[in-house]
Amino acid sequence: MNAELITAGVLFIPAAVLITVCLAGHRRARRADDALAAVFAEFRATEPTGTEPPPHDREIVPQPAAEPARLATVIDFPTWRRNAA
Repeated sequence: MNAELITAGVLFIPAAVLITVCLAGHRRARRADDALAAVFAEFRATEPTGTEPPPHDREIVPQPAAEPARLATVIDFPTWRRNAA
């Protein structure tokens, strides 16, 4: 064996092992993601979603949305300064 073959083996064998481990992990994660996607696709909501009419023809009065409280007064930053430091 010459030096080039030894160098190639030293560099390529760990890389091949690392690539194999990474591809196996990727395949395992892909299978887990596909299984999770299948579970999500089969899920059907059993509770009412709010699109059905109210029971007994009673009308629901919508509640007014509360205004958000102002936290602080905001002032504009001046674009020019009179007193240059």
